[in-house]
Amino acid sequence: MLSVFDIFKIILGIIISVFIIFVVMKFVGSYMEIGESGRQVSLMVNFKKTVENVYTTGISTDFELKESEILDYRPPLIETESTVIDTSPTPTLLLPGKKLSVGRVDYEIGWWKFYVIEALPDTKIIFVVPEADETTWALVGNITKALPSTENTETKVWFGVGCTNKTAPNFGWEGKKFTDSIIPGIISIKKEFELCENAAYWKEKDYKLVTITQTPGEEDFVVKPGDNGIGHVYIKTDDGYSDYIYRNNIDIAALLLGGQIFYRYMSGKFLSELDVAASVAQKEYGLLMTNTEIARRCSKDVSDFLAILDAIRETIPKVKDGQNEELIAEFAGYLGDSRAKFRQLESEGCA
Repeated sequence: MLSVFDIFKIILGIIISVFIIFVVMKFVGSYMEIGESGRQVSLMVNFKKTVENVYTTGISTDFELKESEILDYRPPLIETESTVIDTSPTPTLLLPGKKLSVGRVDYEIGWWKFYVIEALPDTKIIFVVPEADETTWALVGNITKALPSTENTETKVWFGVGCTNKTAPNFGWEGKKFTDSIIPGIISIKKEFELCENAAYWKEKDYKLVTITQTPGEEDFVVKPGDNGIGHVYIKTDDGYSDYIYRNNIDIAALLLGGQIFYRYMSGKFLSELDVAASVAQKEYGLLMTNTEIARRCSKDVSDFLAILDAIRETIPKVKDGQNEELIAEFAGYLGDSRAKFRQLESEGCA
């Protein structure tokens, strides 16, 4: 028969054992949390390195990233449970997904290229073109080029256009084939497309519908063509439409992928990098003019080019809010002038 002391030892042993198990479980839990946190930090660091590598090389790649890893993305900050990663200084647009295609697109003005990284899951884009002409198709092609062509990645961005029977879109091409073969073929045979009556169905299937028209109706995302590469994007809201002015086709891509947050971020990056690029170009051409022979042949044209760069830099602070159409048109004119003058300098051996 057990004595009171023996019973006390048993009870004490049970209490100690439970306490030890509790401490061990707590330690294991904390260790697992630390391990998970470390894994997330490592994953985000690797993603940032991948973005920087693609930005430098231009070579697209796939990246595994669980959608649940991302709590919030307000560029340039990616937030997870464990960390916040800043993708600066690389201009980056990210749509979380299980597997991403990380690719580089650019906007070129001759003497400078603005590079952007877009990290996207499988994406399906349909252009609706009820008033199509060559100008409209050119805009379709330019918007396509502002989104990554995914021939070298398993994760795809697919493009299509309109509907021929009001039910199913003509769909299933990657960016390069769509711009190089499909669009020229449509233009050459003057093929017409009807509006997709079941647009809501395709939206539910995660297709992104982009309507290009001068007269917006009830569509969710409308691009209105303009002059000198600027125009309007209308995004449907509960109160009607939000109206944005685009200065280049990357503005349109940013609005399509992430709305106002992406648009504001990317516009700011474009203008700040343009200012730096113009400043560097001014210094380079100033140095070039120290060469007597080049100065003799190129002085007038280089001076004109430098004056245009001055005008661009002076206008940048005025267009930062992105909503003064008159100033943006003036700004776009300076960009076009700089492109034309740079081509002239190249042709004369002055660049």
